[in-house]
Amino acid sequence: MKIRRSNWVNRIGAVGLAVGCLTLAGFASGVTPAEAAESESQRFTVLESMNNEGALDNETGLVWETIPTRAQTVWKSAAGICAKKTVGGKKDWRLPTLKELETLADHTIYPPPALPTGHPFSNIEFHGYWTSTEHEDYTMSAWDVNFDYGIIGNDFKINNNFVWCVRDNK
Repeated sequence: MKIRRSNWVNRIGAVGLAVGCLTLAGFASGVTPAEAAESESQRFTVLESMNNEGALDNETGLVWETIPTRAQTVWKSAAGICAKKTVGGKKDWRLPTLKELETLADHTIYPPPALPTGHPFSNIEFHGYWTSTEHEDYTMSAWDVNFDYGIIGNDFKINNNFVWCVRDNK
């Protein structure tokens, strides 16, 4: 049984309001829709130095795998999978926190995956991806992000979810 907490409706409203305000602010400052779209597509930089296997998120400074593993695992094994991984010649991968993985979720995108426009990622499953963040009230659960609709939830640690590794940009 999955325990899910979803603020999807609240988040849509907040995102819609924020986007509307930013759009109005953008037009007031002379930014055209085309310029806004161009800057959005530059959010990620695929890193040639990592054989195009890593993408720098220019908003957060984090480097994400461009092609996450399709295998599912229990939460206890997820961090170890990242720690042992070599992607783009780099070995210092880790399981992202909830706040980090949530930065990739875009609740306004449909059809799935719920990722920012212009993202360089492939192999994204419409299912939960583990985070390193344990649930504060339910010790048997940890937080995950589902990229079907960008929903944040939690799942029992004994259940299987996908793993998407991240590293700091060093």
